[in-house]
Amino acid sequence: MSIPKHHPDPAMLVEFSAGTLGTAQSICVAAHLHFCEHCRNEVLRLDQIGSQLLSQSEPETVDSNLFDSVMSKIDELPEEQEIKFDKEDLRFPLPVAKLFNKAEVVPEWKKMSSSVDVAQLVTGQSDYEVALHKICAGGKTPKHSHSGKEYTVVLEGSFSDESSVYSEGDFILRKEGDEHQPMGAQNGECICLSALEAPIKLSSPFGFLMKPWLRLNPM
Repeated sequence: MSIPKHHPDPAMLVEFSAGTLGTAQSICVAAHLHFCEHCRNEVLRLDQIGSQLLSQSEPETVDSNLFDSVMSKIDELPEEQEIKFDKEDLRFPLPVAKLFNKAEVVPEWKKMSSSVDVAQLVTGQSDYEVALHKICAGGKTPKHSHSGKEYTVVLEGSFSDESSVYSEGDFILRKEGDEHQPMGAQNGECICLSALEAPIKLSSPFGFLMKPWLRLNPM
């Protein structure tokens, strides 16, 4: 396993440790931590600092019925199908595998273009579209710009764009106005996890022919 060269910024790791980072962004950070020992150690250090601060804080008085109220709401939640994971055979990081809506722990791929397949992931939030994207060996995505933030984590293989080459575990943030054209490595397919805040804008004048790229569908 290669050592990631691209990481979340320190402020994002602080929010992740504190539990204040958004759901979609947290999924991406958790996937990156699967690959990155450096960031895992940093989150552990932040957790220890948070624990020390919490132990020094003054306790707050709460209503005596609060516990019963919380437990009652938990009991009202629908039962979820238990999915058992064999870590020996798990292809994707556990935080990603848990999002598949089938017990087989495999993504449901749909073709977006001749080079790219997509598998939508259900996350229970409405701010970001979270999905897996698979680029075939040597395949290119359409050249596009971003109208919002996009977080990407490479899960398998590698890809490149005008800025760099990205390998397993790398964490990439694209901001509004960024333009690029990712291309999969020639030696094998590349699978990435992405969280997209807003639809992309295709640079090609024939972009209207590729409507699946222009929609956003958070789940």
